[in-house]
Amino acid sequence: MDLLYEVQDHIAIIMINRPDVRNCLNDEAMKGIIDSLDKARKDDDVRVIIIRGQGDFAFCAGADLSMLGEMQAGSIIKLREYLKEYGKLMKALANAGKPTIAAVQGYALAGGCGLAVACDLTFASEKANFGIPEINVGFWGMMITAPIFKAVGMKKGLELFYTGRHIDAVEAEQIGMVNRVFPHSDLFPEVMKFAAGLAKKSPVAIKMGREAFYKSRDMEYDKALSYLSEMVTILAGSDDCAEGVAAFKEKRKPVWQGK
Repeated sequence: MDLLYEVQDHIAIIMINRPDVRNCLNDEAMKGIIDSLDKARKDDDVRVIIIRGQGDFAFCAGADLSMLGEMQAGSIIKLREYLKEYGKLMKALANAGKPTIAAVQGYALAGGCGLAVACDLTFASEKANFGIPEINVGFWGMMITAPIFKAVGMKKGLELFYTGRHIDAVEAEQIGMVNRVFPHSDLFPEVMKFAAGLAKKSPVAIKMGREAFYKSRDMEYDKALSYLSEMVTILAGSDDCAEGVAAFKEKRKPVWQGK
């Protein structure tokens, strides 16, 4: 199977299972991630989503160039549909409804780099390697422009797009593509530990806060404030918020109801 899915202790783990081709994204893998994100979103038992790649060598090396080459030689309609699937994947990540974390243990290139950065949080191994090399094959990472420039400033971002050069995890952290860098063997245990901490937070507060972030970040300032004032009113009236305040006053751990 090109895609594996499991749930452990409120954490959904989505694994790209194509290590023989550096976990590159074919049509089946992209659809599998999209379906898995939808499955996790609808599952009340899931509170955090992790995306990772099988093996030590690559998180995801981007598009499957063999498939892309075949489509270039065929119908432009099929090529368009294949390329649009990646856009659907980016939208599915934004609409996941729960925190998404990329665990990058190796190469994250082209669309794989975009996939890693499009997650809410990105944790990397010291051996991780990031790059946007499309320019070297006469292409441009159109679809990853959106997530990359949400995380990285114009100067550094355009340098990566123009040159196609790779950067290590430390530089990726410095320019905002990565949250934290861990020793290679510690990466997944640390990601699971972090995810477990998130899973203990109020599901309602996380869901509504995440939704408010994605909807308000591109709004005009006044419109954003008006929208956020409505969201905070709704959240303040939730059972979880009442429980959180009561637990704080009573000096005990809250018991979240998710409503």
